[in-house]
Amino acid sequence: MLNKVKATIEKYNMLKAGERILVGLSGGADSVSLSLCLKELGYDVCCVHLNHCFRGDESDRDEQFCKTFCNEQAFALVSFRKDVNAYCVANKLSPELGARKVRYSCFREALEKLGCEKIATAHTLSDCLETTLLNLTRGCSIKGLCGIPPVRDNIIRPLIDCTRQEIENYLDEKSQGYVTDSTNLVDDCSRNILRLNVIPQLLRINDGLYKSYLTSLANFRTADEAIENAALSGINSAQITDNSFDAKKILNLKQPYSGAAISHMLRTFSVEPSSERIASLLYICENGGKVTLSKTYYAECKNNVLSILKDKRTAVQKFEVPFSESLKLEAFGKTFEAMPLEISEIGHIIHRKFTKDVIDCDKIIGVCVVRNRRNGDKIRFAGRGVTSSVKTLFNTDVSQNMRDGIFFIADSEGVIFVEGYGIAERVKPDENSKRCVKINVVKNITGLSH
Repeated sequence: MLNKVKATIEKYNMLKAGERILVGLSGGADSVSLSLCLKELGYDVCCVHLNHCFRGDESDRDEQFCKTFCNEQAFALVSFRKDVNAYCVANKLSPELGARKVRYSCFREALEKLGCEKIATAHTLSDCLETTLLNLTRGCSIKGLCGIPPVRDNIIRPLIDCTRQEIENYLDEKSQGYVTDSTNLVDDCSRNILRLNVIPQLLRINDGLYKSYLTSLANFRTADEAIENAALSGINSAQITDNSFDAKKILNLKQPYSGAAISHMLRTFSVEPSSERIASLLYICENGGKVTLSKTYYAECKNNVLSILKDKRTAVQKFEVPFSESLKLEAFGKTFEAMPLEISEIGHIIHRKFTKDVIDCDKIIGVCVVRNRRNGDKIRFAGRGVTSSVKTLFNTDVSQNMRDGIFFIADSEGVIFVEGYGIAERVKPDENSKRCVKINVVKNITGLSH
């Protein structure tokens, strides 16, 4: 199994030699084996554990196991204890969605604490097959048939080509214990029904099921990549402005390309591209009309122009997270990143006539956050000599539809960075600067404006 994990890491370019990596550790067989495999392969392993408090004493048992295991293996561990059920009730979320939100919030915090750039989760080929079958049962595109991606943003899955049986055999050989979540043993949810009842019957039909599935998976992923590339090219060609598109060009793509193109478009507005939304948009592209997309956006097609518009009745949703010198976050269909610079890099930067994206952190005053716009925002941009109202700037350059999705950095004295415009004069690096960060904002869907 170790060779298979090594091959998977190399195949998908998941890690550099000896890289420090954060493992999501539940205490189960999958995450325990992942931690040990990565250690054997020479990586600097750290772990994060979340006690969801769903299962009472059993959850506490899992937490204690992870602490003991990490102590024995000399793994750095960040452990969280969260009442996820209370969070779900307060935020009107399903347990699955609420747990996911809390889990990834904890992962981001642990990444920063432990100085890691990537997190490894213990999803296996067995999990991937279950996901494909679930998607197929509910109805899906080729992307749904692809199951769980090996890499997504900074999340890697080194066990994605390993079956659950291979993992258990690996742990048996090492005489390594693990904990079992009792809820996984009861067929009271869709995934468990597949795991406990359906897949064993499929294995009776074909004991080489997983080998066959891997071959099919490669074909699915190749087809999906071709469709995605064609769809992205098509939607870029159809784009008129940052929120309007030529409806005829979208329809000329035909299915499945037109549906995939609309999926790309919706994601840039942080709208989940369900089959119903895609079908509705294709309908109004052909016939005209209006359709609600979310609490924030609606789509309208007039004179063969499809526009994604913000509902003016919707209150601006405030976004705000603490700023740090090493920060990566996703919002508004984009990735925001603050990256520390070496002293040698700073020296090169200060000799530029105008620096748009580098901040001297020693000049930040008080509490600093990354956020979206607020009423009354003003900034004196570096090199311009005047204080500008953000509202005036946006009235000239940014459509009403996009203004709430622009990244700002602000400290206790006001705005010090506006995405697309630059930094404030008072945080500009100079010859005395020692601690600087470069700000980078990238659209998650390459080539589409947002």
